[in-house]
Amino acid sequence: MRSRADLVAAFHRAMPDRVAQATDLWLGHEQGQAGNLPVLRRLLHTLKGEAHMLELLECGDLAELAESVIDAARGGGRPTQLTGDSILGALEALGLLSASAGEEAALDLEGVKATLRTAHAALQGGGAPGPTADELAPPRLDRAAESVAPPQLDADRRARGAPPDQASPAALDAAAVGARLQELQRLHGEREVLQRRLREAQRMLRALLVEIDPRGANVDRFEERITKTLGYGAEIERALGAIRADWSSNEFAAGRAIGELDEVVRRASVVRTERLLNQVSLAARSAARMLGKDVEARVEGTGLLDAQVERRLEPALLHLVRNAIDHGIEPADVRARRGKPARGTVAVTVVQTDAAVRVEVRDDGGGVDFARLREVLAPSVEDVASLDDAELVPYLFAHGLTTSRSVGAISGRGVGLDVVAREIGALGGQVRVDSRPGLGTTILLVVPKSLHGEEVVPISSGRFRCAVPTHAVRSVVLLDEVLHTSDGPRVRLAGEPSAELVPLFSLAALLGDGGQPAPGDAALVLHHAAGLFAVSVGGYENPRPVSLVRSEELPFTSPLVRGVAPTADGEALLLLDVERLFACARQAPREAPSAAAAEAKREPLALVVEDAPVARELLCGILRALGLRVEEASDGREGLARARATPPDVVLTDLEMPYMGGLELVAELRRSPALARVPVVVLTTAADEPSVAALRGLGVRAVLSKQRFVEEELRQIIATSLGGA
Repeated sequence: MRSRADLVAAFHRAMPDRVAQATDLWLGHEQGQAGNLPVLRRLLHTLKGEAHMLELLECGDLAELAESVIDAARGGGRPTQLTGDSILGALEALGLLSASAGEEAALDLEGVKATLRTAHAALQGGGAPGPTADELAPPRLDRAAESVAPPQLDADRRARGAPPDQASPAALDAAAVGARLQELQRLHGEREVLQRRLREAQRMLRALLVEIDPRGANVDRFEERITKTLGYGAEIERALGAIRADWSSNEFAAGRAIGELDEVVRRASVVRTERLLNQVSLAARSAARMLGKDVEARVEGTGLLDAQVERRLEPALLHLVRNAIDHGIEPADVRARRGKPARGTVAVTVVQTDAAVRVEVRDDGGGVDFARLREVLAPSVEDVASLDDAELVPYLFAHGLTTSRSVGAISGRGVGLDVVAREIGALGGQVRVDSRPGLGTTILLVVPKSLHGEEVVPISSGRFRCAVPTHAVRSVVLLDEVLHTSDGPRVRLAGEPSAELVPLFSLAALLGDGGQPAPGDAALVLHHAAGLFAVSVGGYENPRPVSLVRSEELPFTSPLVRGVAPTADGEALLLLDVERLFACARQAPREAPSAAAAEAKREPLALVVEDAPVARELLCGILRALGLRVEEASDGREGLARARATPPDVVLTDLEMPYMGGLELVAELRRSPALARVPVVVLTTAADEPSVAALRGLGVRAVLSKQRFVEEELRQIIATSLGGA
């Protein structure tokens, strides 16, 4: 028999799972799952009994009070927000008690107990004495702020304790997987038979070749050999035709079985959003209690998500909800002065479309304090006072930014919204912000349903075949007129004079090929974090789903490309990152007036393109010693992408590299108007005369041998190149 100490330890170890299960049961009940209350009562009853038997009095008392509230709710009482807050507060306190076993005296639980008694009395129709003002206040635990956060559990522990409707990813259908694996094994066996038939046809073909070999042929048997050869040929043709037909059938069946198996696995990885929304509701209530604010948290809608998408979405959504309660919802006295209801509202709405899931977080608070944001940004952002509110929105997601004047339980640490940008960006999603001073803020998250593929709009621009996510496209327009303003080209979205003007850019120019938008061009109107912008394109196609190779899996990097989608014709679509595309586009007009001054102040930028790490490190060290800024690339494709993103003042490149060699890289640079005049120096171990002649024809400044490398010679060439000689 285990000792009492062992039993107490086991009780505390099991508590996080029980708290998670009880929390999901109550939140599910609030969303209409009628069968949850009896299960929750049994769970609390068990907790109460075990705690009292183990002389864990505080745990037992909390469980008993929570059980009495559930009994009152089951007895006909109408639950209110106070009911839910009291239950969730009790569960949170139970989690804290177990996490701090042996330190019960350090916790002040009287506020939690008073709220439970008040909720019980309210459900019974006011039979208990009226609560005091302090008892009606949101319950708070007098403990370190970070301890008040709801208990965190890993996904599989939550799943074990969750009700059936709220489990994490669905269990893999073993029977379906087994059936398809058996089909694939059968098809594999068929292919072995087909291989044997092919070998037999090959033997017959060799015999045919012997028959028609003229060397040493007997002229008297010539007619006989022709007849025999024709027979062999016809038989081989029949055999190969049958093999081809059977192989085609086998290939089709194998593809179908693999597709079905993939679908089974995908279904197993899909989760509903109920569990995520329960966590959001819990986090909102917990944050409101911590901050002493009266907030109604509404959660509406549902959807289906890939489990990997849900894991990325959860921290982003929790940050947004906590931020809305802390920064958005004003204190009660401020809301009263503004004529707002005493209770603030934070609403989270989920809507599923064919291609994506849209999650909206809306509050009725004070909106973004743009004046305070300008004050915070003033030391680091030039001319911040001249930026309008929409241009300030992207800075809200900068790492380390905080507008709080003090560090509290939730605010002031400079983390939060940068997590949102990072997690949603990693999914290929978008964050859009609409904030109105005094009225509140709406933040829209748009994420793909699955990481296996995405629906995109294919577009073309000169030599490039690109695509943008369908969820980022507002509309496609034909440019009747391009309006030239002091802030750059604009396009009017509708025919009326009062219609909205949005910034207009040339996609070809953003990709390094130059050019300006012109009437007659097609343009895509795209969403970005703070509004809309448009890019002119050479052409576009209807939306279609594609399978993606994401940027982190590619052998090269580009700041504008977040994935590649292979096409049926053997080419590839470059999936553009819309937020980075807008960031790149909006820099040019603002920098243009001071370009000459900036050019005079900045250090020259060198780009080193070299696949050998040691050689690359050596060259970078030499150039940095000369006072240059240096960017590195390990092959020609990466070098070209970096050059297009940030044009260098000089390029050093190897010739023989994977994916794209130095000669092709130089040719691509010369074809780009923005890069055609950049000096290029080539270093190589093997430069034949034709290559050297081709490089000279492309205007390369020097071709240096790595075998006879002289550092001083390179220094002189770089100095001459940057001097314009």
